[in-house]
Amino acid sequence: MKALYFKNKSCSVCSAFFPRLVEICEEYQIPYEVIDTLEEPEKAGQGLVLSVPTIIFLDEENRELRRFSGYFGSQEIKDFLERYFLAGGERQKHQ
Repeated sequence: MKALYFKNKSCSVCSAFFPRLVEICEEYQIPYEVIDTLEEPEKAGQGLVLSVPTIIFLDEENRELRRFSGYFGSQEIKDFLERYFLAGGERQKHQ
């Protein structure tokens, strides 16, 4: 699993949420990539990202598992990750 974090420099919510994303990714040992939609619009287009912040979780074959866009919180993301790992997803947390 990996996470893609779409943001842009003028998005204050993006800047405010980023440290929480880093914390979650470290806790679950999930690699992440930060993509600025203004600097890399082609990547935003490929991901069909229409608003920021957007987080897309991908599986090992780069298939989208879950997308969080606009208004979301840390707990929503953690709940998704716990359900994913409990359902037999690639477990990385606390190894």
